Amino acid sequence: MRSVRGRSVVGTPEQVRERLSVLAAEYAADELVVVGITHDPKARLRSYELLAGAFELERREEAPS
Repeated sequence: MRSVRGRSVVGTPEQVRERLSVLAAEYAADELVVVGITHDPKARLRSYELLAGAFELERREEAPS
């Protein structure tokens, strides 16, 4: 658990946005890839929605397959 905690960013959407922004700046990254690990797909989607809201991203329509 300790190794997972060291690589995890957890908190309110604002706290997570701040921590991810700091990490991106420290590594001079111009994009981030976020992987939410949860057994419940609805919870994972909600987590992504909260994060998108914190970064003020808008939902795009899915491209037709």
